[in-house]
Amino acid sequence: MIFYAKVLETTLLFTMFVLSVYMLSGLTGLFSLGHGAFITLGAYTAGLATTRFGLPIWLAMVLAVVVGMIGGLIIGAPTLKLRRDYFLLVTFGFGEMVRALLLWTAQLTGGAMGLAGIPYAAELPLIGVSTLVVVVFVANLKKTAFGRTCIAIRDDELAAQAMGVNVYAHKIKVFLLSAAIASYGGALLAFNMSFIEPNLFNWLESAKLIVIIFVGGINSVTGALITGIFYYSFGELFRFAHVWRDVLLGVLVILVIVFRTQGLFGNWEFSPAWIKSVLGRKRSGKQGA
Repeated sequence: MIFYAKVLETTLLFTMFVLSVYMLSGLTGLFSLGHGAFITLGAYTAGLATTRFGLPIWLAMVLAVVVGMIGGLIIGAPTLKLRRDYFLLVTFGFGEMVRALLLWTAQLTGGAMGLAGIPYAAELPLIGVSTLVVVVFVANLKKTAFGRTCIAIRDDELAAQAMGVNVYAHKIKVFLLSAAIASYGGALLAFNMSFIEPNLFNWLESAKLIVIIFVGGINSVTGALITGIFYYSFGELFRFAHVWRDVLLGVLVILVIVFRTQGLFGNWEFSPAWIKSVLGRKRSGKQGA
């Protein structure tokens, strides 16, 4: 039971990271190869706050979110006005810069040896509730006027700008929210693992988050959620097939590109209305029979 609880904790944490990237990519069409930097910043802020400065866990988690948002503002403010491909390259550089900084400040962060002795304070109930809150928040944000405007920016930025939308303001808000969720998840990860190191979440792991969203469907929060849960639980439950999950993900990418460009789930979203419609069809079918 302990093993399965640990698998569930890890899966939920990484699913939270997937959703943080979905906010950025699914709503505004921006892709970041340095999103892992926010996860790492959150993890190290929480870890250093408790191990080096003796701060309480709740305050360490608040600081992790604040530091993540400050990092998002520093990198987002000057680069979100650039073209999307340039933004991708800048975020890649930001991720590498954070990793180099952690190695350079070895006396404080432990450098390549990592940071150990972090309190084990993030168990399944906290992680489960946190992930549920993030799921509900992202799903509902997509339905708001703000979310619909962001989707319009994603589909045609020039048209949205011509309609009077402040494109830059919307992008920076989504980017900061995405960074906050990633940093909070990073803090939970640190308090769950009790050990972190600079290569905890490199650019390749950030790229995997983007690929998972692409496979699930850029228009579907449900797709990102289900694909993320399947990918990370598969790797944890079947350790002997850990490498093969990346092969499977690569095969899915090829199949999606060839046969279903909108992703596995397309525009479909799980909702109470969908459940009612399914139940309604079943009842009408029984009555007809």
